[in-house]
Amino acid sequence: MRILGERMSEKQISRRKYLKYAAAGVVAIAVGGAGYYYYYSKPTGTTRPIRIGLLAPFSQAEGPDMEKASKLAIEEINSAGGVYVKEWGVKAPLELVIADSENASPEKGVTAVTRAIIENKVDLLIGGMSSAEVVASQVPAIENRVPFIITGASTHLVTRRGPQGNYGGLPQGSPQRIEDAEGMSYMFHYCTTTFHYSKSIVHFFGEYLKPIVAKDRNFKLAIIYRDDPYGVGVLNASKSYIKQDNLPIDIVAEKKYPPNTTDFHAELTAIKAVKPDGVFVVDFTVGTAQVYIQGQRDVGLNSMYMAVEVCEQPEFYSLLGKWGDHQLLESKFGPYAGPPFYLTLMNTYIPKFKQKYGVAPGMMGADTYDAFYVAKDAIERAGTLDKAKVRDALESTKMKNMLIVTQTGYIEFGKTPDTYHEIAPITFMEQLIWRDELSETRPLIVWPEQVPGIGVIKQKDFELPPNYVSG
Repeated sequence: MRILGERMSEKQISRRKYLKYAAAGVVAIAVGGAGYYYYYSKPTGTTRPIRIGLLAPFSQAEGPDMEKASKLAIEEINSAGGVYVKEWGVKAPLELVIADSENASPEKGVTAVTRAIIENKVDLLIGGMSSAEVVASQVPAIENRVPFIITGASTHLVTRRGPQGNYGGLPQGSPQRIEDAEGMSYMFHYCTTTFHYSKSIVHFFGEYLKPIVAKDRNFKLAIIYRDDPYGVGVLNASKSYIKQDNLPIDIVAEKKYPPNTTDFHAELTAIKAVKPDGVFVVDFTVGTAQVYIQGQRDVGLNSMYMAVEVCEQPEFYSLLGKWGDHQLLESKFGPYAGPPFYLTLMNTYIPKFKQKYGVAPGMMGADTYDAFYVAKDAIERAGTLDKAKVRDALESTKMKNMLIVTQTGYIEFGKTPDTYHEIAPITFMEQLIWRDELSETRPLIVWPEQVPGIGVIKQKDFELPPNYVSG
């Protein structure tokens, strides 16, 4: 059985190039530089293991969750015999190659992906967390024709920046445009885009929250966001849907800041001055938690805060403490909420993950876990590791939903310019409620009431925070 080992430190990698665990029959080999390694049991009767590269940022809260989910998926697949490759006539084990993008910066991402492709010779890539990271790091995958199932990076550009997606609306001459249609066909997006959750969030504010807090006027919305493709993408998508769907919302503040900012007092003080009805926070787990805390505790901005699903991580709840009480989180995977539409797999995945790692799973890991099974399915249908044929198989994927619920009930990738190689997930709004016995908040679904094909998902009625001040 192929069991992944613990992640090696930089010191360990430099000190040990080769290590045997005779009792377990596991070989660990360090390759390239710090952060690049893979683990596998010596294959028997196969040509070689199938190498899957995981692009993840290990200095961010989301990276370890992605790795844990990857290990669990690989352990399950290999314990069941591996992946059948018709061309070889045998089942082959999966081998995990870590491509550590560290802080999810574009530079680190490019280095990680390039090494995984050139030095580690991966057959397929999975992962990617930030939009800026993936927009940059997918380029070597495009150039080398390596299938890439992107499980983060909510910007639509990761699959639409080529001819198939009308260049994602990018103007001619933009350095982000990709003219290589063939190369772009190797990119697949197993994640919610900024269009998906921005639409859900502004409709929640305009249709649901406005009648409660702003009956006789438009809802006053402030947006505070990272100045990167992720944050700018959310801002633009939100504005587009407010206008397109004629929502009764006025954006009264747009405050941007550099990625990895930790002090938000100036931006939050300016937002408080315009008296918003709600604050839409566009950052990752740690940054979002700090905005919630600094806004309420330090600035006295007692509003309704909304976060994006990337924050559906155990660290979000531990960081927030009581400052999360009655605040909001958009999500598509509710391991803490225990939604009534739980798939059978979620009933086994969540306790298995907790038992193995001692923590609850996060959203980024859920996307990543599913992606390993999508890769397995595509390779088995392709019958080979020929990358073009695996790409073709990914394009024709139609699997029943696993951990992420889609609008069709199947995992399938779109083919139109506005959906090119994207899935169509269902999103919902959770309200965080303080639990004294846990000393943390826990979420419950408050909107929508129900979704087509699923039924009722709402778990409680929405309540304004006790100290809420409307505009």
